[in-house]
Amino acid sequence: MTENHMHEVMDRLSPSVFAGLLTVDGVLTYANKAALDAIGAQAEEVLGRPFDATPWWRFSDQSRQRLRESIRAAGRGLASRFDVPILDLNGRVRTMDFTLHPVYDDNGNVTYLVPSGRDITERRQAERELRLTQFAVDHARGAMFQIDADGRVRYANRAACDMLGYAREDLTGRLLSDIDPTMTEGVWREHLHELKAQGSARLESLARRSDGGLIPIEVTATYIEYEGEPVSFSYVDDLTARRASEERIHYLTRFDGLTRLPNRTALHERLEQAIESAQHSNSSVALLIVGLDRLGLVNDALGHAGGDEVLRAIAERLSACAETPATVARIGGDEFAIMYTTDTQQDLHAEYWIQRILESVSEPLRIDDQEICLTCSIGSAAYPTDGTDSGELFKNASSALRCAKGRGRNMHQAYAIATANRDPERLFLESALRGAQKYGEFSVHYQPRIDVDTGAPVGAEALLRWHHPDKGMISPARFIPIAEETGLIESIGEWVLRAACEQNRLWRESDLKPGRIGVNLSARQFRHADLALRVVQLLKESGLDPEHLELEITESMLMEDVDAAITTMTCLKDYGVSIALDDFGTGYSCLSYLKRFPIDTLKIDQSFVREITSDPASAAIADAIIAMAQRLGLDVIAEGVETPEQCRLLRESGCRLMQGYLFARPVPAEDLTKLLRVGNLGKHL
Repeated sequence: MTENHMHEVMDRLSPSVFAGLLTVDGVLTYANKAALDAIGAQAEEVLGRPFDATPWWRFSDQSRQRLRESIRAAGRGLASRFDVPILDLNGRVRTMDFTLHPVYDDNGNVTYLVPSGRDITERRQAERELRLTQFAVDHARGAMFQIDADGRVRYANRAACDMLGYAREDLTGRLLSDIDPTMTEGVWREHLHELKAQGSARLESLARRSDGGLIPIEVTATYIEYEGEPVSFSYVDDLTARRASEERIHYLTRFDGLTRLPNRTALHERLEQAIESAQHSNSSVALLIVGLDRLGLVNDALGHAGGDEVLRAIAERLSACAETPATVARIGGDEFAIMYTTDTQQDLHAEYWIQRILESVSEPLRIDDQEICLTCSIGSAAYPTDGTDSGELFKNASSALRCAKGRGRNMHQAYAIATANRDPERLFLESALRGAQKYGEFSVHYQPRIDVDTGAPVGAEALLRWHHPDKGMISPARFIPIAEETGLIESIGEWVLRAACEQNRLWRESDLKPGRIGVNLSARQFRHADLALRVVQLLKESGLDPEHLELEITESMLMEDVDAAITTMTCLKDYGVSIALDDFGTGYSCLSYLKRFPIDTLKIDQSFVREITSDPASAAIADAIIAMAQRLGLDVIAEGVETPEQCRLLRESGCRLMQGYLFARPVPAEDLTKLLRVGNLGKHL
């Protein structure tokens, strides 16, 4: 073929194929149109130049060196092939599959060289992406399988092999039924048919490891057709750790970590089951609540580690007293409960049961070479005479326990007897309180907190108010204790929390900035193992960001069960909710524990603030609380500030956050809205 014929052939090649002619020593004598167009050059600009000096080779020194070696080899009759990166007219790097072939004359001598190149950029990119995908799949932390239509494993990544304990060559080719005993051939066919119809599916099953052990798994399968063949790609999650975690969570939410007894939640469940069974068998259920007398004194004497030893010992004694199938539970810091079923109602409060418990608890304990003497009080209630559900029995047994404690230590009180001589006013309030929430008699008032440096409101405390249609406003001091004793405080407290969150969201949607709204938690609310979950759910339902909520708790609530308190508070903090320690200085004030609690704010009790101008001791305590809070990186709020002089002294001590009548009384939401629009309440500063 003549050189002109070669030119003609090269010009007819695909636009993606670059071709040309070189002399034996590498000078370019011809380049087809595709090659010239790729670099935007005219023939006269490149012909007659050494090929390695043309624009095609300007991108890579390594490629130019490789070309020179190839030209020398081609002169000896050796062809070459390698990838070459070039820059196109748009400055993009393209990859060419480059070849260099020698052409011989009739005498077998090399007369010229034919360079050619094909743009393989997309192919190389696809290959790189495929390799990257394969690498990612093979090194993924999750187990992945490819299963063919016959139910055989065609591919398994490293995680899949590790999960099942197989080498890849041993796992590949196995039938799915070898791995999942439930996935027989018929089941697999049906499963594949459903996959084809739905596109994907998720199921839980069991996988057999190479050692024969079974592990729980969750499978997420996807159906595709590859080269006309149906294929299932499955992502498999080992549920072993998750199941263990779920079991651990289930245990923690239903058992007391200190005594390993069932907790309040578990006892409620068992009590409901016992009541349901008693309804069908015409039997009765008794609930005894055992409250330890003066456990706080033991904690003061032995420390909380010693107090924990006492609680464990009491738990063992109560368990020994109880007869199968009675349930013994720890339901609070110093409270236990015993629930049992009997066929005869006269036996429900049998004296021998009560006496055994009283005597067992009162036997001396020896803790750290100290002899400890404790007593307990017992309140009891029975189904069906004293209540028809677990909540009512708990409420009435707790009420009986309070009566027992009121009569003195080491006493028992049955609910039926305790209700015989109750205060008429209290009975009225308790009855009215049960309908107050239903009939919309409750409202929430807000007392703003002030930054005295700026006079601006930076938050508020939500306070419950009760307006009875006949009695008018009823003081919280009268009805809150009753709500606590009857258990109504739980639903009331949740109502206040929801109302405060929804109102805060409304303020923010109106471009007002009320700051964090503080909501007081009751002891009953705080004891619930699922308190954090309830708060999180309520925040989601109300649409309020967690950072705008502050929960106020008291020292005594924390000290009932320190470890449980820390767990609950940590969960709330992790979600973004702030924690304030209310009435600080009036409770335990155990500084060694204070640093362990994940709190944000200390609130100085108003009893110290009230006397700060007249009592040096109160002033000193307030100063110490402020200084300690600053050292711990906590905010400090002074409650009950009523005079400019109190404000001045607190401010001089370093306290800048205050609330009290000096600035504003608790007001309805609409009135606080007006105050927020004013933006400055520091007229007395």
